[in-house]
Amino acid sequence: MRFNGRIVRLAALFLLIAAPAALGGEAEVMLNQAITLHDAGDPKAALELYDKAIKANPRLAEAYYNRGNAYYDLGQNHQAIKDYSQAIRLNPGDAEAYFNRANAYRRLNNDAMALQDYSAAIKSNPDDVRSYVNRGSLHFARNRYEAAVKDFSAALQLSPEDPDIYYNRGNAHLASNQIERAIQDYDAAVTLDPKLTDAYYNRGIAHALSGQHEQAIADFDEVLSRRPRSADAFYNRGLSNAELGRHEAAVEDFSEALRIDPQDAGANHNRGLAYLRTGAYNRAARDFSEAIRLRPRNAEAYVYRGIARIYQDRDKEAELDFQKAFQLDPALRKKIQPLINEAREQRKRSRTE
Repeated sequence: MRFNGRIVRLAALFLLIAAPAALGGEAEVMLNQAITLHDAGDPKAALELYDKAIKANPRLAEAYYNRGNAYYDLGQNHQAIKDYSQAIRLNPGDAEAYFNRANAYRRLNNDAMALQDYSAAIKSNPDDVRSYVNRGSLHFARNRYEAAVKDFSAALQLSPEDPDIYYNRGNAHLASNQIERAIQDYDAAVTLDPKLTDAYYNRGIAHALSGQHEQAIADFDEVLSRRPRSADAFYNRGLSNAELGRHEAAVEDFSEALRIDPQDAGANHNRGLAYLRTGAYNRAARDFSEAIRLRPRNAEAYVYRGIARIYQDRDKEAELDFQKAFQLDPALRKKIQPLINEAREQRKRSRTE
């Protein structure tokens, strides 16, 4: 199964903060002019005015915060962090500055500092949904699924109608093998947002993992109606068709996956298995050969090509395949030997009929 664990639509930077009107003064006027430029989509031009505002009033926290946003928008993350840090020094309870600094740290792959800042933002503002979502995504990226579920659940307490949060929590449940809970979250996500295609895809994975292959196929059908060139959706639908014994349908799905992605060794391997089960031994052998070309250390592909070659009456080549497979993975011998024996018995019976 190919699970899309991608976290979608992470909360980004918040609004620019204007200087309090009551303050007045030269620094505040320049700050508000800078924010107007920034809002108009020109953070580079805004920087000069932010600089002037800070020069006029070095203790104006809003100027550092907004200049940090401008640097962030320009991809200058180290400079952004410096400004957010100064804003926090001047205003230690500024949840927005902590949140935005955390996002900048994440861009620099400094997850430890990002985690600290998301936590500080939550402490300053316990109702900050975005910080729970982004901290949850950070936990997810680090395979801390239980912590991710906890954060996404907290976010849903604050924003119970957000389909993306259900989707993200579903991903965390699925990654931690909490299949039924994942399905429930994906159900909620597509109910709230029927256009959330990734939720259908991952629900299909969850249905397949729980043995609900008809439901899985329905989900992958939905994905393919929207993304007709999704090789992964064809591939996973092929797996479910194969599990239901629909080997010809599986062949069609794996073939579509390969038309889109000809270098997909997994699709070659699984189409080879489907061909084996329908008696198309020449095609099966070709697919396993291609799978081996793409992944030369795929021991199982050697085994199944060897089985196909038994049916092709190519015993010497089959034996070489089995030797290579067991050399790559000695543990396969005990697992696969009954299949090899069965293939030889079936060929023997077919000769006597």
